[in-house]
Amino acid sequence: MRLKTQYNSCIYTNHNLVIYVLCIGLSLINFSTYGQKESKKDSTIKQTNYSLSDSTGFLKDSLLDMHNDVSPLDIGGSRGIFILSPGRLLQLRILGSVRANFNFSDQDLLDNQTFNPYNIPTNVNNLSPNFFGGIEQSRLAFEVTRRTKRMGDAFIRIEGDFKNSSKSFRIRHAYGQMGGALLGQTWSLMNNVTYQPAVVSLDGPAGGSGLRTPQIRYSRSINNKTIWNVAIEYSLPSLAAPDSLTTTLLQVIPDLTGRYSYFSDLISFRVAAVVSTISGRIESDDVSYSFGFGASFSGWMKTGEKGKLFLTFNTGRSTSHFIDLFSGNSEDMVFNPNTSLFEALISTSGFLAYSLTLPKDFSTSLSFGVAAITNHDFQEADAYSHSYNALLNLFWDPIEGARLGIEFANGRRFDFGGSSRKANRVSMLMYYDF
Repeated sequence: MRLKTQYNSCIYTNHNLVIYVLCIGLSLINFSTYGQKESKKDSTIKQTNYSLSDSTGFLKDSLLDMHNDVSPLDIGGSRGIFILSPGRLLQLRILGSVRANFNFSDQDLLDNQTFNPYNIPTNVNNLSPNFFGGIEQSRLAFEVTRRTKRMGDAFIRIEGDFKNSSKSFRIRHAYGQMGGALLGQTWSLMNNVTYQPAVVSLDGPAGGSGLRTPQIRYSRSINNKTIWNVAIEYSLPSLAAPDSLTTTLLQVIPDLTGRYSYFSDLISFRVAAVVSTISGRIESDDVSYSFGFGASFSGWMKTGEKGKLFLTFNTGRSTSHFIDLFSGNSEDMVFNPNTSLFEALISTSGFLAYSLTLPKDFSTSLSFGVAAITNHDFQEADAYSHSYNALLNLFWDPIEGARLGIEFANGRRFDFGGSSRKANRVSMLMYYDF
């Protein structure tokens, strides 16, 4: 109340313009304490502060929260329009990104946004090259932070892009967060988006995991360097059934996931695990269950002042759908015609990458990733066996918020019967975060 009196006094008792401006400045500096405890900070001061938010301030970017994950190409924490309510109890952040992707492939692959060696055709003789251009990766997001008296800050984030078949708005993230509790859709605890370099290919090197799932999550910090998370998640298993068989895939039991993470200036890593249940009915039989499990390790280590080395390894039984390369490709289970039963497939994947910051706002990275499926004897010769891809990237940041990336990608797919084919792609990504 004292500050309000001082502010009114400045307005009504001073007519000199210079004194008026000084009074307004003094009032704005101290305005955040009006109606709040003395420990509350002015959230507007933090608009250009990239450090983690403390318990007394607004979260300017949920991705900067230690409990969440940040992808190398996510919208920067300094971008967006911040709108504060008159009482400074609510903040709205509006942010977005205009992105254009162009590429040329020596073969017409299924996905034009990412270089996925799984999609390299091995049973086609005549293949044509393909040029693509699109803006589907453009993004729009809204964040709302609301202060509460006893529970801290309540945070809501909605973010989407246009990457679907109709190029309409597609939800990427939609969740609410308060304290250590999170409810909604965001990165699965099995993801490794924080532990890969910036690349033009949307899914990154083979073996990467960027699955987003509806989930209920709880996170707790052990100290300022370690944190653990547990969650129940909803994911869609991927398997193929013969046309002659009537099957119904159900999700009776949710995925159970857990993760432990360590952060420091020189090294960071995380270990994650999942127990997944595939539930279904064959013909009119009772519901049957098959349990899968998976584990993941991801980490990075600084090498000198400008270099960083990345490593990821994943393995699992009936959990291949957590890996981007296998997503939607029916590699969790396979139907055995000899026993008329579905049998689990074991997937193994990983990548090694190195990034280097160069002068004049340039950066570069080299990645090599592999992904394999342990095949069964009864599978067809054209069943997927393993593949690799190598990505060479160069990025330039001409101004804050803008980025230009160029990538050369090479990969090869190998089938169970021994056939294989390679493919190459040159891609360019340009975007501006506002």
